[in-house]
Amino acid sequence: MRNKDMIRLIFNSFCLILTLTFSLVGFTKSHYPPDIHKIMQRGTLIVAMYHKDVPPFFMHDKKTHQLIGIDVMLAKDIAKKLGVHVRFERKYQTFDQIVEAVAAHQADMAISFLTKTLLRAKKVRFTVPYIVLHHGLIINRVLLAKRQNYDSLIQILNKPDLKIGVLAESAYVPIARDLFPRAEIVVYKTLNDVVEHVKAGNVIAGMEDEITLKKLIFTQPKSAIMVKTVLIQDLQDRISMAVPWDSIYLAHWLNSYLEFYKPKIDIDQLIRQYFN
Repeated sequence: MRNKDMIRLIFNSFCLILTLTFSLVGFTKSHYPPDIHKIMQRGTLIVAMYHKDVPPFFMHDKKTHQLIGIDVMLAKDIAKKLGVHVRFERKYQTFDQIVEAVAAHQADMAISFLTKTLLRAKKVRFTVPYIVLHHGLIINRVLLAKRQNYDSLIQILNKPDLKIGVLAESAYVPIARDLFPRAEIVVYKTLNDVVEHVKAGNVIAGMEDEITLKKLIFTQPKSAIMVKTVLIQDLQDRISMAVPWDSIYLAHWLNSYLEFYKPKIDIDQLIRQYFN
């Protein structure tokens, strides 16, 4: 009897261990938070990205034609750590369209040189910034010389008879309106249009990001004859990832990822590397 009781006890214990083991395996596969489980079940992380190349954040390698850059590297590494593949959706014509797509759950997230703003934060959930830049201005030197006085630069440009150029459907539209409420804000389809209209004197200044201003100085040094570039030190440009407003756990996981793996980015070095 003792032997039978012992065998029964061992068998019951084995069954209990087996049951617990399968329960734990089932938990690891299916009991993730819904927003993360959806991605893992699909096996693909869908990342929204602007349709044009924006070096050094995302662009095509001239030799291999592969998509490379800071944002591409981050997206691929995030997908790898989630245990899934990555798919880039690059059909968005403006940065605001990217925000709208993420808000509508057409993508799991956006990593696309995206500026965090209060207006956008009403629709999507942003991570902590993975790079902090400054907003800046490109200014027509001739037009500025006619306006020089004892006012600050912002006060000089904030006049009702002056025009400030910005990229359409970008973060700079509301930022420029807040910074220059008295000036006329003119929108253009591309950043290059903004630069060219400043050079031509159609607008006195254009709002640009720090990267664009530094690229201009590096790649077009002769432009310094016509235009002046200024970084606005009080205005930070927080480049962040965006997820749908209800993807709470994914946002938390991404913030943890950035806490452990936040890239060290030297903008000046990157510009020299990609534009030499």
